[in-house]
Amino acid sequence: MKRRTLLASLAAAPLAYLAVGAGAVGIKATELDWGLGRRVLFLTDLHIHGEWHAPALGEYDLVLIGGDTYDEWTRDLQAVVEALGQIRGPKIAVLGNHEHWASRRIPLSVGIRALEDAGVHVLRDDWVQVGSLRIFGLDWREDPRSYPAVKDADVVLVHSPDAFHSAVGGLYLAGHTHCGHWCLPWGGAVFTNSAFGYTCGLYKRGAAAMYVSAGLGGMWPRVFCPREVVFVY
Repeated sequence: MKRRTLLASLAAAPLAYLAVGAGAVGIKATELDWGLGRRVLFLTDLHIHGEWHAPALGEYDLVLIGGDTYDEWTRDLQAVVEALGQIRGPKIAVLGNHEHWASRRIPLSVGIRALEDAGVHVLRDDWVQVGSLRIFGLDWREDPRSYPAVKDADVVLVHSPDAFHSAVGGLYLAGHTHCGHWCLPWGGAVFTNSAFGYTCGLYKRGAAAMYVSAGLGGMWPRVFCPREVVFVY
């Protein structure tokens, strides 16, 4: 497939936003028109700890999951299997920092097997071809400067947005930052855990673009920073 070098069309407008109280604990939906020719749902940072109910998202041609699906506080991987089973469509995922950090208690092989039991194809520095789409999944790295450049990918799925620092093309879909998790009432994050200052939303770098999602979960309450699902077309 010919690699896209320009952003064909982008609409990053909120489609729906339900907020409850001053903490903005609702969910917003963002749409990206990238000319993929199929309906793709991007979810990240689910942080499933127990019983979890997926938003009513319908069925999509492809579901991409950007890591931190479970973490050190996940007590039962069966809850992860059941939660992901609620999400319809073929599913592809990468691992985030929390799956790696949880590996002392939940070996990665065990966690990956649970994801696979839920019908998720896990990519660790590997490719998969889905129809005409060439998707590369980057595994988590502790050193933010160690992410390799990925060539000839239509979509690069990665947990940390710091991977974009070496991007040469394609659309990167990332999470990790929770868009700040704690944000100011008038907008903007109080801090970011990105080494390169990426926080939220759309970034461009030459022929590459990246969207950083706020994600769906969290280990503590969000403040003025709603959860997010992303639809890519």
